[in-house]
Amino acid sequence: MSIEDIKLGRRLALSALALGLAAPRSGFAQAGAYPSRAIKLMVGYPPGGGADILARIVANKLSPLMGQPVVVENRSGAGSTIAAASLASAPADGYTLLLAESGILVGTAIYDKVAYDPTTLTPIAALGDLPYSLVVNPAFPAKTTRELIDVLKANPGKYSYASPGVGNIAHLSAEMFQKAAGVQIVHVPYKGGTPALADLVSGQIPICFVSLPPALALARSGKLRLLAVTSAKRSPAAPDTPTISETLPGFNSVASIFMLAPPGTPAAIVDRVNAALREVMAMPDVTADFVAQGATVETSSPQQLSALIRQELASWNSIVKSANIRME
Repeated sequence: MSIEDIKLGRRLALSALALGLAAPRSGFAQAGAYPSRAIKLMVGYPPGGGADILARIVANKLSPLMGQPVVVENRSGAGSTIAAASLASAPADGYTLLLAESGILVGTAIYDKVAYDPTTLTPIAALGDLPYSLVVNPAFPAKTTRELIDVLKANPGKYSYASPGVGNIAHLSAEMFQKAAGVQIVHVPYKGGTPALADLVSGQIPICFVSLPPALALARSGKLRLLAVTSAKRSPAAPDTPTISETLPGFNSVASIFMLAPPGTPAAIVDRVNAALREVMAMPDVTADFVAQGATVETSSPQQLSALIRQELASWNSIVKSANIRME
């Protein structure tokens, strides 16, 4: 072999090596090094709210399992659709995740335009369910759900109810309740559960559908009357409180809580995060912390979550159309 042949062979080998280094790595290769830096966990609601608290519970336990910080970032507004739109345009590298709830599925039905398609976001795992509560001012003449229905049927359209906002799952729970009970109540939307409960306690409004934890605290102090929870089964946070379904069989309205990634996130990364989340949600202290927030723990595979999302999209959209709920 000549010196020229040797030089040519070296050049070809170096070229092949350079091409190999420049070639994009597969999803599995990326996942092998994943994660190598901090992970951003978005939540579509302000700091201090129920979804934010749940996100921080999960993030604190997920960080050591992933070997990198998991940092919660609040992207609040428009029923969490702003956060969902941000996720839809984020790089599909596993470094941007969203702790979402059913509100992002409702958004596609109530808003004229949303910058995402829930079915294209990458499902990772279900985390739990969040029921809501049906509460009344202590002076209201009803101490049970049945008594409430009787009062409302005798006075159609006379009474109003508060919710944390248009299109919130609490709002849709109230719409489901009206249809199931055959009653008419006037909706008064608020900008969050706190001002809604403040007006309920002060007597400005008689009925409210709202998150369970703040309602429980006020009920214990006698400032409101907790009639029922909206889930099919009684909540571990309030085992003595009946469900609406005990009066209206089949009634069930909860916000599902789940983790999503941007469209096109490699399966190996999804499986890595799913496995870690399953460990997190199996921790007894995480279960206890979720129950303290009125939530129940539920885990799933990515495929099961995908099916749940499609099922909820159909059911929530049906409720929104039936109640003619729209937002600009």
